[in-house]
Amino acid sequence: MPDVLRLGQGEPVRARVAVVGCGGAGCNILQQVPADLGVTRVALNDAPHRSMAGIPSRLILPNASLEGLASLDEAAVKQLSSPEEKAISGPILNHDLVVAIAGLGGETGGPAAALIGRVARIVGSRSLAFVTQPFTAEGVNRRSAAERSLAVLQRKVDGIVSFPNDELLRLAPKLPLLQAFQVLGAIMVRPLADLARSMTRTDAATLCDVVRGVSRWRFGGGGGRGKHRAFEAVEEALASPWLPENRDSLRRLVVVFGAADSGDALAEEIVHEIRLAVPSASLLIGSYSEPALEDRLRLSLLAGS
Repeated sequence: MPDVLRLGQGEPVRARVAVVGCGGAGCNILQQVPADLGVTRVALNDAPHRSMAGIPSRLILPNASLEGLASLDEAAVKQLSSPEEKAISGPILNHDLVVAIAGLGGETGGPAAALIGRVARIVGSRSLAFVTQPFTAEGVNRRSAAERSLAVLQRKVDGIVSFPNDELLRLAPKLPLLQAFQVLGAIMVRPLADLARSMTRTDAATLCDVVRGVSRWRFGGGGGRGKHRAFEAVEEALASPWLPENRDSLRRLVVVFGAADSGDALAEEIVHEIRLAVPSASLLIGSYSEPALEDRLRLSLLAGS
């Protein structure tokens, strides 16, 4: 049977996490990261924009320099040599995990996220990217630009969690587009926030070791209540529109759950349900206490295939 690893088993100090919104879409999603989560929030754009309002740390960097700097090879250029790189390093320095959030396909988000990954690697931090991919209706050019950005990102960060916009139509087909994007932002923030709540300082390396080697991760969220809450939460998460219908294709899972009683007994019940549903996948599981949930369970699942 594949291994089960646990988050939160090391030193009791919570991981230091920096979250960087890259471009307009990334900054809009960053606005939904709770201010009281205990993470460092950074907004990065090519020009001042209202999506940056209220974010304590803001960076304005020209598009013209982002793509070229992001493409530099860390093995060849090992130091922060440009003003842009040095500006980025300030707010993310001394963090265990740096998460870039971006919408791909435009001029700023993808290159900025890749540059965040490069700088994080040079200063010794692990990094993830949470990204959206354009709707099919947005055209071949924008989708091709997004794929190029993904190819660069894969070389710069430890792992990518991808949210193709087309699947949003399955989740909320009748919502106006602006409201649908707000829903997507809340969905993207959920696993990020759950990881931040559950990880200790030594967990960032464990997490990134698990996610590395899988080109793109997908998200599923679930919830349950009462006696069968573990079953309900796991099944709802695995039914996510972003996950493949063929569960046998899933090789690695990262699961974080919140509950009023988030101890070993509930963790073992969740692991049991996951083993029944996806028996061949290796598993990393974490938890956090949330008394307000009472008899409910909230579960975030990242899946790599």
